[in-house]
Amino acid sequence: MARPLFNQIVNAVSNHSAYFQSNPDYTGREGISPLIKCTSAIRQLTYDVNASFLDEYMQISERLSRTTVDHFCQAVMEIYGPEYFRKPTVTNVEKLYRHHAEKHRFPGMLGSLDCTDWEWFVYLWIWHAFFGVAGSNNDINVLYQSSLFKDLKTGRAPGIPFVANGVTYLSGYYLVNGIYPELATLVKTIPEEPADDDHKRILYKKKHESARKDVERAFGVLKKK
Repeated sequence: MARPLFNQIVNAVSNHSAYFQSNPDYTGREGISPLIKCTSAIRQLTYDVNASFLDEYMQISERLSRTTVDHFCQAVMEIYGPEYFRKPTVTNVEKLYRHHAEKHRFPGMLGSLDCTDWEWFVYLWIWHAFFGVAGSNNDINVLYQSSLFKDLKTGRAPGIPFVANGVTYLSGYYLVNGIYPELATLVKTIPEEPADDDHKRILYKKKHESARKDVERAFGVLKKK
């Protein structure tokens, strides 16, 4: 992380949450600085290290390290959530339509949905994050707990129309694999291989799988990071 960005986050979190402010204890000794607390939280989130790993390196206890991560995540969501975690506006959706139509030749496409997992049971979507509970977290379980899916199921998805082949559709859609449920807003690939002379299906399958490589590559990069 670049130093200016790190310092900006430390200052924002410190000004927002009293937990990160460096206050003296009852003996008059200065408490742990906001810099140390934020460094501890970011290192745990970035490198997937245990809280006890930072005991000697940062002179911060395991218990305090765990508490710091909770406060840090809460502060970041409250500070940056209204801007970066908000739902897309009409302008945002129209930009997504144009981008995917130009890049993948899928008019009305909002993005690709998929999930991945590692030791912390963290599940990331291509344009929003969802943290599932520990346990049996396959694609379906995660999907049914996601606020995005609830919007799709209840008809509260972005209702911004688009036109494809001269036909107007009322809302966009996401590209998914075969495990997802049957919904008009979830467009799956063709499970079986098309016949050699079925050029339309061959082209569709190729384009669909090519477009979904974006989310799969994103997960690969995130895991390596």
